[in-house]
Amino acid sequence: LADHTTKLPMLRVLGQIASTYIIAEGPDGLYLIDQHSAHERVLYEQLLAERTSAKIGIQELLDPLTLQLTPAQGAALEANRAALASVGFRIEPFGSQTFLLRAVPAMIAPRKSDPRIALVQIIDEMEQGEEPLEKSAEARLISSVCKSIAVKGGQVLSLEEMRELVRRLEQTTAPRTCPHGRPTVIQLNVGQLEREFGRK
Repeated sequence: LADHTTKLPMLRVLGQIASTYIIAEGPDGLYLIDQHSAHERVLYEQLLAERTSAKIGIQELLDPLTLQLTPAQGAALEANRAALASVGFRIEPFGSQTFLLRAVPAMIAPRKSDPRIALVQIIDEMEQGEEPLEKSAEARLISSVCKSIAVKGGQVLSLEEMRELVRRLEQTTAPRTCPHGRPTVIQLNVGQLEREFGRK
């Protein structure tokens, strides 16, 4: 089995199964790619690189959005407000359990019609979600952001969107797993296919 940091070969995208898995052909067989896990990996490395270089893209909101949270969510947000600010969320208290969202990471802006939904998912994910492979609080936050905004299973992608996702996955440092360690890719090599079809 390939190590999770083993690079992927150049892949040719063929299509999508169940609006969840991308089918691609490589030099040594067939690849099935989980689009959600793959996108998580791509976004995770992008946001980590932006954070490391202090060049996180921030989208200021023309009108601040009001965010009403439960007491548990409000406490989680307060505990993580500085960390959220470090990846592009600008949030201010606005009364009891109410907050104003003034800016979001630029990578969220085009993907969510209402960035409050993404922020609430991130807060919930940080409190209850799986641990990323890297245990730092920052890695956990970035992993939560990426899980929230990555394309979901069941989402139809155009051929061009699939090609772009696979191209970006090929360029990551650990293309074979998502930040939580789940596989992004299953490979069936030509030998396996030949055995399945009774050619060997």
